[in-house]
Amino acid sequence: MAFIARLGERSYTVEIEEVGKSLYRVAVDGSEFLVDGKKTGVTNYSLIVDNRSFEVDVDISEDEYRVLVDGRSYHIDLLDERRMRLGGLQSGIQLQGRQQVSVPMPGRVIAVLVSEGDKVERGQGLVIVEAMKMENEVPCPINGEVKEVKVQTGDALEAGAILVVVE
Repeated sequence: MAFIARLGERSYTVEIEEVGKSLYRVAVDGSEFLVDGKKTGVTNYSLIVDNRSFEVDVDISEDEYRVLVDGRSYHIDLLDERRMRLGGLQSGIQLQGRQQVSVPMPGRVIAVLVSEGDKVERGQGLVIVEAMKMENEVPCPINGEVKEVKVQTGDALEAGAILVVVE
């Protein structure tokens, strides 16, 4: 599963994949770690990362996590990649006018679901993008018309790349 984690002013791309019983491959901005993790209490976890042991306490409030490690407290805002991409759709924000639909992280275009001139509805899929080994359908943020399709199947994408313009 892919996440965007915000710690202070910095954002990190985090991917977590279970590779065995209590064993996870964790990638943070491309740096990979093998983590042996076990829940030891209601909010407590025991982690072994690179042969170092950590006792971690995690308090969750909506998308904010307070993580206590070695006496240090960290406040982390965590959104799964899909919710981050949906942004305004899930926060109830009503977008208006010309919208440049983009992706928050690098990936590859698997399929383009619309063409220039197509009428589209808010939430309708525009493009399917593979990012961090997951296929994600990028939804339309507004009701409108597709003015430009800036990608095609197979294109490699940088973070922030504009896929489609809808008005």
